[in-house]
Amino acid sequence: MTYPRLILTLLALSPLMGHAAGAATEIGVELNKLETHAPDCRVYLVFDNGAGPALDVLQLDLILFDHEGLIMRRLAVDSAPLRAAKTTVKLFDIPDLDCEAIDRILINDVLECRDETGPLTDCVERLDPSSRAPAALVK
Repeated sequence: MTYPRLILTLLALSPLMGHAAGAATEIGVELNKLETHAPDCRVYLVFDNGAGPALDVLQLDLILFDHEGLIMRRLAVDSAPLRAAKTTVKLFDIPDLDCEAIDRILINDVLECRDETGPLTDCVERLDPSSRAPAALVK
């Protein structure tokens, strides 16, 4: 095999080799929209699991902060299932909360994360938060 052909072959196989070795893949989590449904606040999260395996369980520990940096609420949010190679929208309502009061949402931890092989321990590190809403989404 010639040198250029060897490089092309290795480049073509590299995504498969990384996945086979158990390499963690990033999961995009976007705070897309906060929508008032008086007296509640509806939160829209967009999960981009385009490169990763399916997740059967993904439970997030979220902390909501107001504009003065004070903690308003703590929520456990079930975000699963997340299918492999798929972008998914999940939404949930926060009772008795004005959306405009939220300045920042912290992904404090992942309470539970599991795929078909069992529990995963690197899910917090895999999350890549972003926001299109007035409030920030951080970890």
